[in-house]
Amino acid sequence: MDLQQKDCYDEDSDEEDKAMQKRKMLRSWLNRLFRIKMTDGRILNGYFVCTDADANVVLQGTSEFTEIGGEERILGLVMIPGRYIVSIEERNPPVFW
Repeated sequence: MDLQQKDCYDEDSDEEDKAMQKRKMLRSWLNRLFRIKMTDGRILNGYFVCTDADANVVLQGTSEFTEIGGEERILGLVMIPGRYIVSIEERNPPVFW
């Protein structure tokens, strides 16, 4: 194996390590309570289920609030399009269903 081939393998392993770290982070988010602020001012609190390449997020056991302090509305399972997400923050340690 020459030096050029070795460099190529090192780059591939670095990318694999980064991808593995990202997957590990996503797995750690499963079943954790998150608060998501949306562009229209709504706030959603729910347990993280999954995401996709377009940054869409699925939450379960979700409640909806308005920033002004309106009443809570129970939604259940929701998918939030990534383009409408302003911020995401973790609220509590994991809960197992």
